[in-house]
Amino acid sequence: MRGLFSALVFATLSSTVSQPYLWKNVKIGGGGGFVPNVVFNPTQRGLAYARTDIGGAYRMNPNASWTPLLDWVGNANWNYWGCDALATDPVDPARLYLATGMYTNSYDPNNGTILISTNYGCTWCTSPLPFKVGGNMPSRGM
Repeated sequence: MRGLFSALVFATLSSTVSQPYLWKNVKIGGGGGFVPNVVFNPTQRGLAYARTDIGGAYRMNPNASWTPLLDWVGNANWNYWGCDALATDPVDPARLYLATGMYTNSYDPNNGTILISTNYGCTWCTSPLPFKVGGNMPSRGM
């Protein structure tokens, strides 16, 4: 019985057709850390965004490269680089929302901020939150 099972497994595995694929790193710019989410807009084909825990957010270009959306952020607003959530609007694909903030610990003096864009992340309005957001905290990929 064991020999028959082994023969069936071998036959199944040897008949499986694999397609070659070359895996490469994705170059997204000067960011770092994890990329917990890639979010696709459900109504505009090819529109995708990536959020990172400490490296900001990115928009995918038609040639599959990525444009950084938060390179304008300076040291005064360093907590914007921690993106805890990202939402793209299915009704108006040009609208994009980011929930930003690095840490919820006491050593980070900053509360979170919602960044709102109406032009695919080219420019932003800010809406401060009365609480901290932890883009670089444990469970950030949940």
